[in-house]
Amino acid sequence: MIAAAPVSAQTPAPSPPAEPPAEDVTQVSELVVVAHPQGPAMWRVTYGGAEMTIMGSVTPIHQQQKWDRRQTMAALDGARLVILPPKVGLNPIQVLALATSNVWRVRTLGDLEPRLPPDLRARFVEAREAARQPASRYAHWKPATAGQLLLSDSRHTFGYSMGKPGTTIEKIAKGMHIPTRPIGVYSVSSLVSLAVKLDDKQNLTCLDDALAQAKYERDHINDMNDDWARGNVLAVNARYRLQPIQRCLMLEPGARKQIDKDMADAADRLWAELQKPGKTVAVIDMAWLLPRDGLLDRLKARGATVGEPPQLAAAKAETADDEKD
Repeated sequence: MIAAAPVSAQTPAPSPPAEPPAEDVTQVSELVVVAHPQGPAMWRVTYGGAEMTIMGSVTPIHQQQKWDRRQTMAALDGARLVILPPKVGLNPIQVLALATSNVWRVRTLGDLEPRLPPDLRARFVEAREAARQPASRYAHWKPATAGQLLLSDSRHTFGYSMGKPGTTIEKIAKGMHIPTRPIGVYSVSSLVSLAVKLDDKQNLTCLDDALAQAKYERDHINDMNDDWARGNVLAVNARYRLQPIQRCLMLEPGARKQIDKDMADAADRLWAELQKPGKTVAVIDMAWLLPRDGLLDRLKARGATVGEPPQLAAAKAETADDEKD
């Protein structure tokens, strides 16, 4: 090492690198980085002096689903009211009616599983075992009712919530002393009156749909929840629909009128708040927001200005660029 030291010391310093030719020089005058908001998609609706932030929600959502709440907190800051998803009312008279005059129409005397077609029976047993439930739990229910009960059990077993994110935002709003109000209270009497009219074929169709939904949620619900949490509206819209119970009831001709009425009532409720100055926040199921003639279209038709979520605008622009390429 001592002998080598003088050699190193005598090594001439390297000459500075030659400058690259002028034509190879790349000059960047400005670099702009655009950070799109994180978290669930939100639509900003304005009319006159009123402003409403609508957060799109999905159902079910995992109990432990994480999402960036910074946009939510910003929307709640200064809000005078938070509008929450509808509640389902069930009074004692309706409970009594369901348990007496109508119960025979949704129950059977024999066991359910032996009466199902072989392929449907196999799927039912698979879903029931995945939900860790005995056959006796569904033995005397008609197929449509058994399917909805099994779907509810499956969601409970796999840790999904039917109330979030609405219940989470309600809790945050109460902590900020912001009043909350459901967009409506729906009675089950109309649903019961429709459910009891389903014939045998419709019952099997509803069961088939509920089993397909249960399997989809077991296999893919985390994908949809993550898409929702990131505000990926296009991905959610591609795979999200009305709940199976609504799809089932729509097999009855009278159900469409009931759903249209519910949609109109919800639009009236949001429009009424847009007549008042100030800022409100609403949590609305995306199956009611996004379809043609959904709530967003109805608010636009009345004269409100609806701003798209930044994530959606960016995704549309990216899709347009890809199509050009």
